[in-house]
Amino acid sequence: MKNILIILVICVLGFSVSKAQNNLEKIDDLGRIAIVPYVANQVENIPLSAKNNLQSKMAQILTANGIAGSTNYNSRFIITPNVSVLSKDVVAGAPPKVALVLEVAFYIGDGVSGTKFGSTAITVKGVGRNENKAYLSAFKNISSSNSQIKNLVDKAKEQILAYYNDGCDFIIKEAESLTKQNKFDEALFSLTSVPFVSKECFNKAQDMAADVYKQKINRDCDILLNMANNAWNSGQNYEAAKKAGFYLNQIEPDSKCYSKVKGIANTIQKGVKKNTDREWNFIENQQKFSAEVEKNRLLISKEIALAYANNQPETIYNIKGWW
Repeated sequence: MKNILIILVICVLGFSVSKAQNNLEKIDDLGRIAIVPYVANQVENIPLSAKNNLQSKMAQILTANGIAGSTNYNSRFIITPNVSVLSKDVVAGAPPKVALVLEVAFYIGDGVSGTKFGSTAITVKGVGRNENKAYLSAFKNISSSNSQIKNLVDKAKEQILAYYNDGCDFIIKEAESLTKQNKFDEALFSLTSVPFVSKECFNKAQDMAADVYKQKINRDCDILLNMANNAWNSGQNYEAAKKAGFYLNQIEPDSKCYSKVKGIANTIQKGVKKNTDREWNFIENQQKFSAEVEKNRLLISKEIALAYANNQPETIYNIKGWW
């Protein structure tokens, strides 16, 4: 997890040359306003597969409208539906079919504070061999280009952008508080979640992220250095060197104690050679690791960011009173 976060921050900081980028269709999910599709437990009487299908449909709607709409992306802003059955009929035939007329209402808002930004409702019809198939058929008829839905998303974009523009000082202060508590991962995640389109706040968050990142790797360096020393001293053999190397390889070369890392690595290398007559090449491995990250960081940045988001705990959203 530590390496994932470090690489994530490196990648985000590496994009600083693109600070002026405002085209939502040309930047990846880290740089876009993010809204998460969320189907609440309150949406009852819908088959599970149909609920999953509806969640995927909402993700398609968001993506089509320039929003980072991954179902795995952890964001405070959500789009959530409520489904009402207007009519349900059994159509005679061989075999008989179920016909549904549904009103699907969509709500967008801040799922953490419980603030609803807006809503809209559309009517869709579906026919299938059973109720589940009928729901799937109806949800398939929800168009990503529906003008009502598009207007809802556009208005939500403006309100989310206002959240970052007007509340930037709070975001920065919260990150400062988390950093003082040594909650570097949480602080960095908050700072790197500020979208490119909020240019002023984004620039402030990037500057602070660089400082938080430095504090994090310096603190981690001291901890990992101590763990590496303990591992090596526990046996001073090849296996002990491998354990020490595991910790040393997690220390960033830019951290303040890295000069000590090289010294310990040299001591271990000489000790392994003396005690076991074997070679242990930590420094060479570290250089190859760093070069590989540097070479591929732009290519793998999106995958790393999504992997980091996937490791966050599921958020319990507050949508009381939205419908």
